[in-house]
Amino acid sequence: MTDLSSKIATQQVAQKKAPTIRDLVQAQQAAIETQLAGTMNSGAFVRAAISTISSSPKLQQATPASVLGGIMLAAQLKLEIGPALGHFYLTPRREKGQDICLPIIGYQGYIELAYRSGRIEKIETFLVRDGDKFDHGANSERGRFFDWNPADYDEDRPWIGVVAMAKIKGAGTVWAYLPKAKVLARRPHYWDKGTPWQTNEEEMARKTGIRALAPYLPKSTELARAIEADENKVESIAGIHDLVVTREEPEPEVMTVQESSPMDRTPQEQAEDAAG
Repeated sequence: MTDLSSKIATQQVAQKKAPTIRDLVQAQQAAIETQLAGTMNSGAFVRAAISTISSSPKLQQATPASVLGGIMLAAQLKLEIGPALGHFYLTPRREKGQDICLPIIGYQGYIELAYRSGRIEKIETFLVRDGDKFDHGANSERGRFFDWNPADYDEDRPWIGVVAMAKIKGAGTVWAYLPKAKVLARRPHYWDKGTPWQTNEEEMARKTGIRALAPYLPKSTELARAIEADENKVESIAGIHDLVVTREEPEPEVMTVQESSPMDRTPQEQAEDAAG
């Protein structure tokens, strides 16, 4: 869609007495295409967004600015909307008497963003479950370490913690462990109102592990943007690509990340890392 056709579409929407969210999204296809920068088909992206909205009456009633903001965020991050890949979710929520849309980035979305730095050889998470043998600590020979021996591979057993780890090119392996209580403490206060925290809790736990690991991963503008906006209201004004993030809750405390080879760094450098 050209700039001229986009302006015409926007004008046609403005002339409607009651434009729908679908109308507003379609009018923004040119702006969405600009954000995607050729990495994804804009038509397919818009259809996926509209399909998600059409399946949720509450999203259809949400404020247009918050819905468009969520969609534009997905476009900026170049993540597919919807449950098919588990990259990005548009989630309805009630705020001050009105419905809004909140973006929630999935576990697979964070994995995708992390790999884009080009400096990560492997990144993964696993859930420690009730009955597993899990130990972590530090000694003079191994430095900081963890040992995990699963009782079996039955994923029906309750999970009690999450480990996220990444192998960085030329820099060894970093990892973080969060017990379940710490993971649940990081949920937004609206977690039980139809969000993936209710329907896909284990996926959200894995994502939380990666968020705890993120400060120790290679710097990425997209990953930083995702952490800033994830699970917070994002608003966009028609024709303006800059998104405004409204954070209602304070950022949770940064958990201590344990590295596999801390002996390579001095206590002062580790303290500076923690302070940064």
